[in-house]
Amino acid sequence: MMSDAGVSNVRYKGGWLACVMVWGLVGCAQPTGSIDESYAIKFNLYCTTCDDFLQCRPETDRSAASDNYTLYRLQAKSAWGQIATIWDYLIARIRPKTSDNRPLSIYEDVNGQKRLRIEGAEARVDLKMATIVMPDARIDMRDGKWYSVGGGALGRCEAMTRREGYAFVRTLLGKAPL
Repeated sequence: MMSDAGVSNVRYKGGWLACVMVWGLVGCAQPTGSIDESYAIKFNLYCTTCDDFLQCRPETDRSAASDNYTLYRLQAKSAWGQIATIWDYLIARIRPKTSDNRPLSIYEDVNGQKRLRIEGAEARVDLKMATIVMPDARIDMRDGKWYSVGGGALGRCEAMTRREGYAFVRTLLGKAPL
């Protein structure tokens, strides 16, 4: 037969075990704060090993079709940035992640000439405001509209597949696309 002290000790350990199990389930659960599926441009803020590519084309006169565009490459985070995101993922049920900063490179294709315009910059993805802010522009994630820093309309953006984005970068580097 167990004494009262033994019963309370079992309850105490059982309470801690229940807390650990609940915390484990919270940590393994699908994070909330995910992007609205109706958005034209979607990002997974928890994927810090992913490169994301946005192709932005200027608004042009309908009679003059333009193949010129700007390519924004939101790059994978550093090792420390990825470690910090593990914490973000674990507490996502308590405090959903709604914004993130990512390393950024900006490329251009003007009249078939591809070039790197900016490297080592930073982009801020903000799900609450549904915007992606770069040093030279802002993109509305809801409809893909592309704006200058001053707010003037520049054109439209769309997400590229990673394969297409990497092919662009490889071409820029003089390598054959995979």
